[in-house]
Amino acid sequence: MKAVINTLYEAKLAELKEKIDAESIPVQLTIVTVGDDPASKVYVRNKVRLFEALELPCHHIVLPEEGTTQADLDGLAEKADHPILFQLPLPNGLEAPDLPAAVDVDGFGSEALGQLVLAQNPVLPCTVQAAIDIVEAHCGEFSFPGLKVAILGRSNIVGKPLAIELINRQSTVSSFNSRSDLDAVDWNQFDVIVVATGFHGTLDNTQFIEGQLIIDVGINRIDGKLVGDIKHQDGHLSAAAITPVPGGVGRLTCLNVLGNAVKLCQAK
Repeated sequence: MKAVINTLYEAKLAELKEKIDAESIPVQLTIVTVGDDPASKVYVRNKVRLFEALELPCHHIVLPEEGTTQADLDGLAEKADHPILFQLPLPNGLEAPDLPAAVDVDGFGSEALGQLVLAQNPVLPCTVQAAIDIVEAHCGEFSFPGLKVAILGRSNIVGKPLAIELINRQSTVSSFNSRSDLDAVDWNQFDVIVVATGFHGTLDNTQFIEGQLIIDVGINRIDGKLVGDIKHQDGHLSAAAITPVPGGVGRLTCLNVLGNAVKLCQAK
């Protein structure tokens, strides 16, 4: 799957470069971080580097954890006249402002999610778009109607919006959460399994069969190594296609921040 991800990434990046140049789209992005979260630093650095590589403005606002209030974040949101994102996680007591869809590059706000439910959204949440891209690359652009998809995890940023988007595309979706009895599920019935629980070992690679596509959204640090939500048993080579961690969904998610910024700036 790593080769598929790399090919997909390079093709999407080339397409975005061509679009920006051909249509002279004034793309820019503002990223707001609060505090000194190590994981956030990595994610933000990757986004900033991508924009810098294309010589596009990327404004990074860093606020201290101590003394920053919800009013400070809301004020930045109210002033935003171009795509903006508030890097998660935020410190306790703070929430990402509910952005209008016109500047909501992450697609997390209530307006963007409402448009998603009505199949009217201009952008998808970046990780959701990454999962859709991977399914298209592996299964084909016209494979969604009737596709049997299992989604493990019900977060507002991956599980729920991905389920809605797949329903919009006429896929058959089964949703599982922390209260679901995963041991009782026959995973072989699904064409695609998306694991987005945030817990390493939610499933393992011995549970899949040839022909399945397994999308591992999770990023966990175990014994100093980055691993996904799927545990890879030593000595077992799964017949299913499983996205790598790192270098899989996360890489495409970062690229989709740029893709969403292009769409929003073009629509202005």
